[in-house]
Amino acid sequence: MWKIVYNVLLHILLPFFLVYSLTNRKIRQNLVERLYPNTNNFSNKGAIWIHAASVGEAVIAETVVNYIRKRFGCSNFVITTNTYYTRDMLRKKYNDTVSIHSLPFDLPFSLNQFIGKSTFKSLIIVETELWPNLIWMAKKRSIPVIIINGRISDKTYSTYQSFSFFLKHMLSDISLVLAQSDLQAKRFKTLGMDSKKITNTGNIKYYREIEYKANRQREKMFITFGSIKERELEVIFDVVDRLKRRFVGYVYVVAPREMNLVNVIESKLSARFNTMRYSLYKRSDMESIKSVETIVVDTVGDLLDIYCKSLIAFVGGSLAPYGGQNILEPLFFETPVLFGPHVENFKDIAETIMKDNAGKMVKDSEELFENISLIVENHVLREEMGRQGQKIIDAQKAVMERTTDIIMGISQKAL
Repeated sequence: MWKIVYNVLLHILLPFFLVYSLTNRKIRQNLVERLYPNTNNFSNKGAIWIHAASVGEAVIAETVVNYIRKRFGCSNFVITTNTYYTRDMLRKKYNDTVSIHSLPFDLPFSLNQFIGKSTFKSLIIVETELWPNLIWMAKKRSIPVIIINGRISDKTYSTYQSFSFFLKHMLSDISLVLAQSDLQAKRFKTLGMDSKKITNTGNIKYYREIEYKANRQREKMFITFGSIKERELEVIFDVVDRLKRRFVGYVYVVAPREMNLVNVIESKLSARFNTMRYSLYKRSDMESIKSVETIVVDTVGDLLDIYCKSLIAFVGGSLAPYGGQNILEPLFFETPVLFGPHVENFKDIAETIMKDNAGKMVKDSEELFENISLIVENHVLREEMGRQGQKIIDAQKAVMERTTDIIMGISQKAL
């Protein structure tokens, strides 16, 4: 009954949506593809289908695909997404090694044309995007549906509660929910999901595969300020100046988030210190760099290696309201991490880092200076923070292992 009601309403609203789509560039860009999917040269036999709504989910999907490829040797994937720019981003990254498509609209004829005579092993939905016809059709075709990193935001949860009776029927067709926390698991259960089909595997959002475990030798004893944004520069300049007067023998590394800030940073630091660009530092011999006091990072892709050689790292984009950058990266190398209060994009992991004493949140230049000083002077504290950071990284690896084990277990059974 609910399927009939849903589809009647869907087809009544379709003409209005199509008219609106013509006025909205983001929707219009892949409107035809989502309405009438082109599946020519589309090989989906035995593929794992992963749906990622937009960029954030696509990053998780990419990580999962790469991890499964490396760990299990599975290479047949189809990724769908809602937006044309996410589709294009993924196509550029995978260069035809993964089949990337826009997700068809939740219309029976669009979905039927896309799925065709597929033999998908499973449908993996990243986080939570519930399309009734998509889920019903997958169930009808015996394609297991798994929600990974499952979460329902506060706003969405409030809305879903108003439709819990309808959602209960749809959720019953989902094979498994891998929730990212106990709170999220409880929300799925409250909305009518069978508790036996819900498991808390943890949050894989922050997992990152580091291809190397670089030598932790710290020849120059770096103190690093990474991913610094423009509105944080004055604070960083002040802290570097004060630290330089307090400690001798350390090299202070400033890595801007945007390369257009390199000249500004170099000009400011070189007025007071012997400063070198990192591109030159990498090519220089020990004699040439022994007098270097500050380094400006003017290269892309070297920050992990710099974190590895750092005694301590501050991760920027967090003292001003930018939302933060990846505060886990220094922890891969047992490097204590500091960050500002504006880590909205990394809220969960920031709380874990502080709770486990692998890093600290600082509110201003004074707190940044005092905490760097404390960690530099106290090697016992520094080493303990490093060990705690490694435990967090190990936990992230375990979360990814659990998640992919379950995906592959269900996908292989589906064959």
